[in-house]
Amino acid sequence: MASAQQHVQSVQRLQSPDPVEVYSALRTIKNSIIGSTTKKSLYFKLQIIPHVTSLLALDDTDVQIRVQATAVISSLAHKDEEAARQLLDSGVVGSLIGQIAPGADAALTEASVRALNALLSYESVKLGVEKHVGLMVPYLLSIITEAKDTSRVYEMRAHARIELAILVLGKLCMTEARQYTIANTGVIDMLASLLPCGYPRLQIAALKALSALSYENMEICGALLLVRLKHKTYTEAILDLARNQDPDISLCACMCISNMSRMRTGDLLKDIQTVVVPALVKLLKTPGFSALQVVQSLGYLCHEDADIQLAAKNAGVISELIKILVVIEGQADADFVDQEFNTRMVKGVFLTLGTIVSTNEECRRKAVEDQALVYLVRAMGHSDSGVKAAACLCTRYIIRSVSICRTHVPESGILAPLMSLLQDKTADVQVTASATLVNLLTDFSPLRADALKAGLIDILAKLLSSPNSTVCRNVLWSIRNLLVGIDDDTRREIIDKIKIETLFSLSSAPHESFLQEHALGALRNVVVDSMLGINAVFDTMGNNRVIELLRQATRSDAESAIKVHGLYLANNIAVRSQEHCEIIVGDEWLLRSITSHITNSSSEVAIAALWCINSIASHRLPSQGQHESDGESAEDVGTCRYMTELNALDLQATLERMLDDPNLALDVRDRVRSCLDYFPESET
Repeated sequence: MASAQQHVQSVQRLQSPDPVEVYSALRTIKNSIIGSTTKKSLYFKLQIIPHVTSLLALDDTDVQIRVQATAVISSLAHKDEEAARQLLDSGVVGSLIGQIAPGADAALTEASVRALNALLSYESVKLGVEKHVGLMVPYLLSIITEAKDTSRVYEMRAHARIELAILVLGKLCMTEARQYTIANTGVIDMLASLLPCGYPRLQIAALKALSALSYENMEICGALLLVRLKHKTYTEAILDLARNQDPDISLCACMCISNMSRMRTGDLLKDIQTVVVPALVKLLKTPGFSALQVVQSLGYLCHEDADIQLAAKNAGVISELIKILVVIEGQADADFVDQEFNTRMVKGVFLTLGTIVSTNEECRRKAVEDQALVYLVRAMGHSDSGVKAAACLCTRYIIRSVSICRTHVPESGILAPLMSLLQDKTADVQVTASATLVNLLTDFSPLRADALKAGLIDILAKLLSSPNSTVCRNVLWSIRNLLVGIDDDTRREIIDKIKIETLFSLSSAPHESFLQEHALGALRNVVVDSMLGINAVFDTMGNNRVIELLRQATRSDAESAIKVHGLYLANNIAVRSQEHCEIIVGDEWLLRSITSHITNSSSEVAIAALWCINSIASHRLPSQGQHESDGESAEDVGTCRYMTELNALDLQATLERMLDDPNLALDVRDRVRSCLDYFPESET
């Protein structure tokens, strides 16, 4: 074993004027660092980078020395992302690109694309080579064109160069702009022609590049649909490869199809359900095959597609995912197990499981039957923040089910760890935990009372001052849910701890419309069916500030969601309290704004405005005895107290015109009829 001094001497020998000495030193270093993270770290400390990069920068450096120096760069790049960043910052990428130019030595070209492939294994490096892309792409294409001459005859060295060049090209497809730049070179046909070549490594490289090229890019996916390979379409060729017995080929083909699934074409979706999903399930069951990419591919495939989610459930995906969790739990204390990989796998399983159960009740029930909640609750205590966040996200989707929330969730023990995660030091965990909590605080949830007893309101009050606006949004959403169907004692506690002033401030937060929406929603629920809440709002804020808030919320340029909450806030005040309804009606601008929204193109806004009109119109003039004492005429008995104000806005005529509109939505029409009941019948 070489001593530390010998390693120092090896670096020093790189400065020798004797090329043989330099070549020997490079070989020694290369053989020393291959497969050894410790040795790589040592050579970084010995400042090897400038010595090696200077050799590549010199025009007269011997080709054999260049090959060895490039091999050293390649090995060092495999250490970690920080090492790759140091190499990128050294300027070595430019030298490597120069070594793959057309006409370069074949061995040097192979070593150089291998080094580029190693460097581009990291996201930051992929983004950091932007200025080199324009030169690198044509050189890579020049290498790939060798496939025309070698695809029918196996030539190991040529195939290695082609494979590496394709892999590098795929890794460059980091942005939409790069995807278009590369696609416009005509590379799609070039890569597609390799799919039936019969050489697995070239097929896998081509599939990976096509997958990267078409990822989240519907225009390129559309172009791929038009590609024909002899007697097959591109899609047919990819589906054939998805059935391939080679698991790597099958997985890469499934990833290509996953990208195209977002186009939602009927025939393709059927093929995904009958070919791709079963192929991925088969890969999950393949002994010795890394399942992480399979799990991630399933998650991507099932995203926002209820039919594919159900197909995944029917194919046994949920059960297979739970089996993975069982195996990993059994390895928790085992020696010689890559726990870091297991952590990534657990996170991937929860994210994919969450996607599968996100929309379909049948999928959620299957997950619960397979004991998913047990593993999710345990994962909330995991040391890794990514796992905790993924567990919260998955739980959030499962408990969207009313029946599951009522039956399985209370006995799962989920409340305590979830409330603990609300105060986690990691923002991502707080975001997903607070989002999950929202579904546990609905009026039908048995856990709501337990959460209140456990001090939830104090935690929510503290989180409202979080610098993370998404956490604040989720907290406001939870408060909204808490305020539905509660007694006045609980309402008083919420008002005292959350503070009406805080809700008012957030209701008018500039440039934070989603906070405004939920803060208004919380205020709307503070006053619903509660004089305690109405009095608290007006006593705290005063009449003028309340009216100003309602004006802002019902402005014509306000977002629809804000209009809806503002209108229902006005409605809940008006219907419960004649005294405070008087304040709303007394503001001519506000009353005109409310009535203007009954013809809004959004049914939700129109219905909210109509409810508000309904509540205002529901207040009647006093009884006859009161009329006499107040000097009112007997003919006014039982009529709408605010008929004069409403008639001044020509409201009855507007409502009647709406009723005559054959295209009026049924739910809006029903509410219009209800409002017209408060007006005298028009003379015909």
